[in-house]
Amino acid sequence: MPMSTTKIANSERQFAQAIHCQSFVKLPQSQQVVLQVKDGSMHFGQRLLWQDVNFSILSGEFVALLGANGTGKTTLLRSLLKLVPLSSGSITLGKDIRVGYVPQLKDFAPKLPIRGRDLVQLGLDGENYLFGLFSPKKTLGGFWQTAKQKKYLVDKAIAEVGGESFCDAPLTMLSGGEQQRMRIAQALVAEPDVLLMDEPLLSLDVASQYVVSDILAHRKQAHHTAILMISHELEPIIPLVDKVLCLENATANLGGIDLINRFR
Repeated sequence: MPMSTTKIANSERQFAQAIHCQSFVKLPQSQQVVLQVKDGSMHFGQRLLWQDVNFSILSGEFVALLGANGTGKTTLLRSLLKLVPLSSGSITLGKDIRVGYVPQLKDFAPKLPIRGRDLVQLGLDGENYLFGLFSPKKTLGGFWQTAKQKKYLVDKAIAEVGGESFCDAPLTMLSGGEQQRMRIAQALVAEPDVLLMDEPLLSLDVASQYVVSDILAHRKQAHHTAILMISHELEPIIPLVDKVLCLENATANLGGIDLINRFR
């Protein structure tokens, strides 16, 4: 049976408090460029979506990707994942950079016969979740050799999002916040250097939004993971943001945290 709303809220508050109590590793003084876009443009037929897009992301940076609906934010993420080719320009990843992806929240099929941990393991086994951008750290022969190795990585990712107590429940029995934590664990399981996130706070209650933001704060500071996130829910992420990439007037403006005030 699913947990009661009160128990879920208490569980998520406790996890958020535990994350806040951890000591974080300071970022290195010299940061690696993990992702760079030069002179990027995107056309759909005669329609110009954006052009002259130039930005780079350093290890450990949190970049908020903002803009009105229809400005091409999701398309930009999909181009970084090489799902949609740029019309012109280039995308460059740093050496040996691994990428994790959290797509927009969608409801799972009501009778989907998988557990939370099965979803997480798809981050290792499901090639559709890797999008050809990188290869996770693999053993000799190019594949994870043993079930034990896979289980270790899956358990590690689940623990990072505080999902040990519900990861073995059917996915469709989990709350929205719990499901999203499993999606994030799926993106983390291959130990990414960059996280691309498309509205990860969408449709979550306020408590769950802050749980997710705390998970990302820990990942950013303890693992120096770079994060590029689309979000319309801004308050939970403001303390994390280093840069703002704003799509408007068919181009991108990169600036500091002050840009975020235009969307609050």
